[in-house]
Amino acid sequence: MTDTQRADREKIIGHIHCIFQSFLKRDREAIKKAHTEDWVGFLGPSVGIERGIDAYMANVDKSLESFKGTGFELLDTEVQLYGDLALVYYVARYQYEGEDGSSHSLPLRSVDVYRRESGDWIQAGSHITVIPTGGAWGQASRP
Repeated sequence: MTDTQRADREKIIGHIHCIFQSFLKRDREAIKKAHTEDWVGFLGPSVGIERGIDAYMANVDKSLESFKGTGFELLDTEVQLYGDLALVYYVARYQYEGEDGSSHSLPLRSVDVYRRESGDWIQAGSHITVIPTGGAWGQASRP
């Protein structure tokens, strides 16, 4: 891996951390700025392809209403660079507080598409899902 590739990888992983931090801070504008206008993908509740930032933000609004995030961990990451595009695979755990104040966590897996625009990396697409409970992840709870 070249120094440039290593730096790109670090920028992309840092960007993912910023997105999670923005959810924890409930910062809707920061979340929106972290994604392209033409974002495309699948989110947890998606039954069809979500197209554009407005569709993404509609899901963000539901998430911010439903979950009070308290923490997250990136457990595993893989970044594959292809010029000004990157495929990013990760597994994470998102902690949140239930309506009764109890602690819960969601194990997540995602494939993100990143695109370099004006020298910076930005998320252009994603497929994020909750990992089903049971097996090795048996500690997870769902709302």
